Amino acid sequence: MKTSGSMVSQPLVKAVVIINTKGARVCSRFCDKTMWPDLEAERGFEGTLLKKVQALGEISHGVDIMEFGGHIVAYTQCDDLLMFVTGLASENELILAEVLGSLDESLNILLRGLVYEENVLLHLQGVLLVIDELVDQEGVVMESDPAELVSRAGVQSNSYIDNVPMGEQTLSQALQIAKDQIARSILQG
Repeated sequence: MKTSGSMVSQPLVKAVVIINTKGARVCSRFCDKTMWPDLEAERGFEGTLLKKVQALGEISHGVDIMEFGGHIVAYTQCDDLLMFVTGLASENELILAEVLGSLDESLNILLRGLVYEENVLLHLQGVLLVIDELVDQEGVVMESDPAELVSRAGVQSNSYIDNVPMGEQTLSQALQIAKDQIARSILQG
């Protein structure tokens, strides 16, 4: 948290952005309408984020942090998606990284580990509800526990199947996981 004299302020997220690796928006929440007053400004920011990440080269597994245009940006890549959480340069990058990590884990729970563009779009309502529970309209972080985020979003998930050891799964559970993995590999081409 930042202190200003005797006042303590809560860390604020300025934007949560999910785009594909070509730069097309999948979903986003821009919390500061003074920085991004319209759709054109939002899309321009998304495009410059993509160019900056591409210029940096290969993205490591996990969360990376960069400073960009007066912002601290936490970002990660998951299959064909890039996810970003931004705050002002004065924000704590560890908090932004935690918010992004919570989003990533929540989507993995919600989508049963199949986080890729088509699946996110198929479950967009649930994804948007998770983002709503993660960060409010003003950018205040509301919750960071991934299981709680998915629960609060009211989205049913069968992710418990993925956490059961293979020897304890029923045949139908194991077949469902195999079916999901085969469908994903076919869709990826």
